Amino acid sequence: MRKVQEIEDLLAPVAAREKIEIVDVQYSKKAGDWVARIFIDKDSGVTISDCENISCIFGAFLDESDILKDSYVLEISSPGFKRVLKSEKSFRRFIGSKTRIRTFKPINNQRNFLGTLLNFDDGRIKINDVTNGVVEIEFSDIRKANIEADI
Repeated sequence: MRKVQEIEDLLAPVAAREKIEIVDVQYSKKAGDWVARIFIDKDSGVTISDCENISCIFGAFLDESDILKDSYVLEISSPGFKRVLKSEKSFRRFIGSKTRIRTFKPINNQRNFLGTLLNFDDGRIKINDVTNGVVEIEFSDIRKANIEADI
């Protein structure tokens, strides 16, 4: 987990300069190889060309920084239909969207919530959960959240 934060911290200024958002970073071993998977987005959406460009830029910064000691594969991708929500900005951007939230601890005997994201204010999220109606959740209590696309 610490390595993921190091990658995010290194690349955040570069992403800001390139006018993109780092949505999520994953760093794990897959079939014996280390994989750094970085999901990016921007207001107008991400194209294949954007991914290629950012891959070159991020790859150069990662190689130069030497924070990834082992050889690795770099993958750059759009967040997709089930986009992860990690930041206050992303929660605010997707108000009105169908959202799935899992909490660290139960709220009203429930840890999994599915419904329309209503609001984000003062570190609290409001969701109109399909089971319990409107529920407020502290941002710090969220284990995982993502958009739940109807496909």
